[in-house]
Amino acid sequence: MISLRQINALPVPERDRCYLSIIPPSFSERFGLDPLTFTDPQGRRLASLETPPDEASVRISITHRADALDPALFLKLDESRYGNLQITFIILNDPEGPRFDVDLDDEGKVTELGARSRNLRAEESAMRAGLTPGQIRPGLRMLRPTLDRIEAFAARLGKSALILEAFYYHNALVYERQGFGYLAGRDRMEAIHRGFQPGASLAGRLDGSTPFRAPGAWGSIRGRSWAIHDGLLPQRWWPPVMVRPIGERLGICTAPGVPF
Repeated sequence: MISLRQINALPVPERDRCYLSIIPPSFSERFGLDPLTFTDPQGRRLASLETPPDEASVRISITHRADALDPALFLKLDESRYGNLQITFIILNDPEGPRFDVDLDDEGKVTELGARSRNLRAEESAMRAGLTPGQIRPGLRMLRPTLDRIEAFAARLGKSALILEAFYYHNALVYERQGFGYLAGRDRMEAIHRGFQPGASLAGRLDGSTPFRAPGAWGSIRGRSWAIHDGLLPQRWWPPVMVRPIGERLGICTAPGVPF
């Protein structure tokens, strides 16, 4: 089994070539970047890698233009306690879509996407534009090919599974559709689904008291996620720990029949 720490110790060209192989071809094609060097037509490198030599960790950030405000792709990979590949962060933004400043409060301080504080006006605008909690821009719709490339990379390293935490309710449902199951939290996800059935406890709390608690929000994953982000649950949301064994798709669904 090969560790990320070993890759970080490689000569820089070999190290970068190894990590940038994770990025799906559709990404470079979309933005007209060289698929090997991730340079633009002017030869400017738009990929940035952080590879601490003493850590089994890597951060990959790629912008679509040299002057871009946000990365179009941000990926942080670590290794779990048992040596599996952990997707700590994965962000796929459409940098050409509208931006909603949910990451900054009215004083310009970082909200940690709602974990520390919230920008309610920006969140409401994002919700009405069809985004989900935590999104500052529409997505690139490249999650499946990106996960498949990460899995292929993990297989080459001899890993047995991909591990991640679902930071929001909708994230967990999205990853279920990508073949992930649960190491912890499936019981809570199933309880949440039961609670959103008509007449059940969570559905009863959708009283319209805030824009994020519309009475019909129980009928979609997006609506449920905004309500949960707004504090609807009796306890604080706790990210489920999810797993996808290499070469397997687990076929789990904790919200059957609920559209996104």
